[in-house]
Amino acid sequence: MPFVAVHSPLLGREVQIRVEADPEAALAADAAAVAEFERLSQIFSIYSETSELSRWRRGEVEECSPELTQVLAASKAWHATSAGAFHPAIGALRLRWLRAAAEDRLPDPGELAELVEACATLPFTVTDGRVSRIADCSGVDLNAIAKGFIVDRAAAAAIELPGVDAVMINAAGDLRHLGDGSVLVGVDDADGPLEPAPPRWRVRLSRAGLSTSGAIRRGFEIGGAWLGHVLDPRTGWPVAHTSSASVIAADAMTADALVTVLGVLEPEAALAHAQVEGIACLVVTADGRQLRSPAWPAEAEPA
Repeated sequence: MPFVAVHSPLLGREVQIRVEADPEAALAADAAAVAEFERLSQIFSIYSETSELSRWRRGEVEECSPELTQVLAASKAWHATSAGAFHPAIGALRLRWLRAAAEDRLPDPGELAELVEACATLPFTVTDGRVSRIADCSGVDLNAIAKGFIVDRAAAAAIELPGVDAVMINAAGDLRHLGDGSVLVGVDDADGPLEPAPPRWRVRLSRAGLSTSGAIRRGFEIGGAWLGHVLDPRTGWPVAHTSSASVIAADAMTADALVTVLGVLEPEAALAHAQVEGIACLVVTADGRQLRSPAWPAEAEPA
């Protein structure tokens, strides 16, 4: 039987760690994964004033750690390849929508257009492994990619220990499997009830990452209407055409970034982009259609 442990909170959420190993090795692997979560949260948390990312955003860090440099470089690359659908610096836009929800009033379209224009160019660049601030970086938010990176690193820390055959880490929708065999994992139904419910589909994952993002459980309620939390950086408005997107990719960081991209793009464009990237995806539209890329597992089944 595999060793399974649930830790909460890690990154402010529940994290499940599953290890195939003898009891002693499994405990060591679990501890190594948790330690990596805790170490990297001190780099990437935007809720801690003392994290490296928070200090860098304030201009207090001159030379970024290798981990922060890697994620900033990946964010810059995804921003370019997605033509702006992935954007790591729309903090001001998100704050405006949070204020709109608090005031129960939609933002003025002209104001949103100004915010979109203001963040059109990334405020940082990464050249030869060195990060340079070229504008105000206070709005940089790596939540759409850093969680996947942390899950990858935690899984790698666990699988490297002697006697560990396989590891699966599930951090509230971002999963990574490493090692022998495979695991059957659930994909949530974004149109389902808000309270905990069984997953709608199950897919088999082997040495890969899976990420799911939906609109129903997070977002903004304004004027009695619910708007999803996924913002289109190109327009400034919450996405209305897609209920959820799920991506299977080589690693959790790639899946994490691409699930954001596919959630922003129109559904048909999302499928085309998935084929270009060579990844598997399932997109559920706002009207309930289920669109699968050719690479989505044929054996995926209802839960």
